[in-house]
Amino acid sequence: MQVMVRQNFENTLAAIELNAARKLNWNYQQFKDCFSFKVNNEAIEIEHDQTAIKEPELEILKQALLDYGFQYKKTINDFILVFEQDVELR
Repeated sequence: MQVMVRQNFENTLAAIELNAARKLNWNYQQFKDCFSFKVNNEAIEIEHDQTAIKEPELEILKQALLDYGFQYKKTINDFILVFEQDVELR
């Protein structure tokens, strides 16, 4: 059962990445070059290239994750964004 849950979450993570790249109007490789996704417990941590990303792109990224029920919670060290699943949607 744990493997199936992990597989479903990995599929969801891939869908989130594709959705965010589409919303930014970037190709997927360009997106992967700028953002690194890491799952930490029930949160998604996204490390980004500070030199390539501006505030409007970060707002689009936040909206793309919100489309999948993940809300922005905090920023760590100016370049890691932390998103947690909306408690009401769990």
